[in-house]
Amino acid sequence: MRRREWLEDAIKKDSAYRVSEVVEEGASFFEAAKAMGLEGIMAKQRSGTYQPGRRSDSWLKIKARQTVECTIIGYTKGKGDRQLGFGALHLAQVSGAGLKYVGKVGTGFDEGLLRSVFAELEKLTTIKRPVKEKPLDDARSVWVEPKLVCEVEYASLTPDGLLREPVFIRLRPDLIR
Repeated sequence: MRRREWLEDAIKKDSAYRVSEVVEEGASFFEAAKAMGLEGIMAKQRSGTYQPGRRSDSWLKIKARQTVECTIIGYTKGKGDRQLGFGALHLAQVSGAGLKYVGKVGTGFDEGLLRSVFAELEKLTTIKRPVKEKPLDDARSVWVEPKLVCEVEYASLTPDGLLREPVFIRLRPDLIR
């Protein structure tokens, strides 16, 4: 708190810099940040000391995560320990009469989940890319009929509507298209 007081005194009122506000109601502040679609908040223990050049346990990055249902439209071919399966799933959302590409997800899978999702993908017919957007890894991708739906957790959307930091949660067999 003493360092904060020094900063408040040192930073001029018309400066491009400012000291962040102190918020006592962290839970309410976090909910407001989520409602605004922000990535999250930073929290610090009042008694925490400043440790130049080091990360401290006194600081916490609290991320706001959202979930969304996405249609699986394809996958990238696996490499390395995923060679017998897929690397990431290509995702889309219904947009009017078509589908809009929203990115891909490659995390959130354990070995069993990878196998079970890949088994479901192998049951689908391969098709031409069902979205107009062409991902960078289009050449290493397998496109499938858009029948499977999954739930994905993400931090936010990029300006062009792609999921930022997506994590696979589960298949949604109750929402099959």
